[in-house]
Amino acid sequence: MDILQLQYFQTIARLENISKASEILYVAQPNLSTSLKRLEEELGVSLFDRRKGKIKLTPTGRLFLGYVDSILGQLDQAVTTLRETERQADEQVRVASVIVDLLGNLLDDFLSQHPGVCFRQLHCRNDEVVERVLNGSADFGFIFGTPPLQGLEYIEFDRCERVVQLAKNHPLAKSRLVSLRDLDGQPLICNLSRDDGELIDELTHAGRLRPNQRFFCDDNRVEVSMTLHGGGLSIAPVSNYLKLMHREPELELTCLRIREELPPARLGLVRRDGVRLSQAALQFYEIVARFFLRERELANDFSATLPERI
Repeated sequence: MDILQLQYFQTIARLENISKASEILYVAQPNLSTSLKRLEEELGVSLFDRRKGKIKLTPTGRLFLGYVDSILGQLDQAVTTLRETERQADEQVRVASVIVDLLGNLLDDFLSQHPGVCFRQLHCRNDEVVERVLNGSADFGFIFGTPPLQGLEYIEFDRCERVVQLAKNHPLAKSRLVSLRDLDGQPLICNLSRDDGELIDELTHAGRLRPNQRFFCDDNRVEVSMTLHGGGLSIAPVSNYLKLMHREPELELTCLRIREELPPARLGLVRRDGVRLSQAALQFYEIVARFFLRERELANDFSATLPERI
């Protein structure tokens, strides 16, 4: 028994006329008769009374028609639901990220060009992004640092130097360059929306840095507030400092180049390897690429103005 047999039976049963069913289904009458006979043989019952060239549903046939209507109705509903789900998936973009201010800038560009697309941000810490992408709850994830690549495709968009970000009234702000030793004993602010913690752990374990304490946050606004109110300083991507100053040029913040060369700050996008992207997601990716190209150029131009390392 297959779906086609059930569809043939349903049409014949409603019309109780094989000739008319043949015209509607565009199937030759002998083929319909053969399909109906095989169905009855498989079921072991008579579905129609055949008298003088006419057919009429038997009570058993009428009972079976009710089940067939239900089965084919559910199948039609399933197909409709699947197609609607696919259509909605093609009209939404889900991004895992802790970066609120960055997404705001991107969304201005994206939604102005694609107003019909539904955008959803899954707010999570930097170390949670990979899990959100791998379990399928996000199409993309913005991530700082180098992610594990098993099952993932990683596209790097930004790579820039790290600087010390501090208040203008901080004693170190008078320096042109600072070394890691200058930061010994300083309270450091670790922004968990980036990979600050991993970098400071690496420098501390290598004996290159000896902070006296750390403060943790996962929001740029909290980081800025702590910095301005004497809570410490941070080692941040130069692009982060530029975005802050572009948005609020009156902030009493400054940045200093670090004498030692540190691993660059990296920001990229991860997605599940081999998974088809919706049209909306592809369009979002294109805008992200253009956005970060501009960001990278600005960061490089600014870095060129900083004092040279000696």
